[in-house]
Amino acid sequence: MRIDRLVLTDFRNYGRLVLAPENRLVVLTGENGAGKTNLLEALSLLAPGRGLRAASNAQIQRDDGGPWGVMARLSQGADQPVELATGADPANPSRRIFRLDGDLIRHQGRIAPYFSAIWLTPQMDRLFSEAASGRRRFLDRLVLALDPNHARESAAQERALTQRNRLLATQPDQTIWLDGLEDSIARHAVALTASRMALVDAMNRGPARDDTSFPVARLRLVCDISENLVDQPAVAVEDRLRHALRAARREDAMRGITSFGAHKADLLLEDAVTGRPASCSSSGQQKAMLVHVVLNHALLTSGKAGRAPLVLLDEPLNHLDAARRDALLACLRERDMSVFMTGTDREAFHILRDDADFREITLGRM
Repeated sequence: MRIDRLVLTDFRNYGRLVLAPENRLVVLTGENGAGKTNLLEALSLLAPGRGLRAASNAQIQRDDGGPWGVMARLSQGADQPVELATGADPANPSRRIFRLDGDLIRHQGRIAPYFSAIWLTPQMDRLFSEAASGRRRFLDRLVLALDPNHARESAAQERALTQRNRLLATQPDQTIWLDGLEDSIARHAVALTASRMALVDAMNRGPARDDTSFPVARLRLVCDISENLVDQPAVAVEDRLRHALRAARREDAMRGITSFGAHKADLLLEDAVTGRPASCSSSGQQKAMLVHVVLNHALLTSGKAGRAPLVLLDEPLNHLDAARRDALLACLRERDMSVFMTGTDREAFHILRDDADFREITLGRM
């Protein structure tokens, strides 16, 4: 999958940008604040989900501009090119819409068979020292590249969770309504967990060492639902979750939360050779593990789905020593995947001088 043409309109600090990459590897350089990460964010918004910053339309919209928009033409091997577009709805600027080959689509899941993206950003350097929610989002992006229905299941569960919490706070005596919401939560939670388990299992099947020069990372899903699914049928696990939710209504109403479900899962990483968890590793070791996960996932997706996700690397060389910096760039050069990466120093990417499209960005211009 290649980006043949990218157009940004009134997106953050870009009034209008047209980019036609000349290589599957694109290196964006420039000073801090020039707009490098903004361009990666625009690409991430073409995939299902809220993008690498999870920003609102108001945050994305360029000052004094019209509705923001991002359009990309993708080539998929011998298949006909596909055009994807997303942006603010002119009739309702707070609403985001998607178009596929010019046609308005209702569900983001329809995009997944054509385009997916995975990214690393400097903010993710804190992934293993902060809340589990960030690690869940990271895991779910990995799952989505292989399971287009995952976005719909996740959205349905979020709606049911929000409605249950609101109902417990305002009308806790509506037992029939609560029964229906908890049934929905249980069904979607088990489906989400099964997809997460399948991805983790597929990612962990490789050897403890490979040729990427990065420490092989093993993923571990920490979740009561996944533990039950190991030796129980899905319907039994759903029933178990329904009973737990019903029993927790009084306490959940007091706390304003839902105590059980797939939204309580966590993702852990461990070094496959030493068994050292990422949470006990240095910043450089954590970054190296995450890099391996991204590379491993791109190769896995390419083999299973027939196309690798677009890889977005924001300041990827931070926290890596010189040997691993060179190893990462050499690995990207040798693999058949499309990658956009950023950095302030062009010379740091010198290994790719003959193998990448270098673009200098200055205050929203290229």
